[in-house]
Amino acid sequence: MDAGRRAPDADPGRLVRPFAIGIDGAPATSGLDLLTRVTAQRPPGSDDHLRPERESLLRLAASPQTVAELAALVGLPLSVAKMLIADMVEAGDLTLCANAQSVPGEDVLHMLLEGLRAL
Repeated sequence: MDAGRRAPDADPGRLVRPFAIGIDGAPATSGLDLLTRVTAQRPPGSDDHLRPERESLLRLAASPQTVAELAALVGLPLSVAKMLIADMVEAGDLTLCANAQSVPGEDVLHMLLEGLRAL
């Protein structure tokens, strides 16, 4: 068999899912961190089915959710989710929760460690 060809039943290796999500501009994600909570300003509309990630975020953010929770629930990498959420905040589809508090980086790691220990 040729070295460049694989048998049809051979393991193809790690598959990487490509992402092609439309973002209207270059949203500023500096105000978002893992624990920033957002909530939907409207339910998903009839045109949102054309952009399923946005539709899912609107549905999941009916009650306040953190950026990290939304990224995990939608199945997007955190960097992609942050850009999408920032774009939706700028468009007025999502809003930052008023009681959101900034947590320094070391405190986030400590909270994460305590949560893992609780499991």
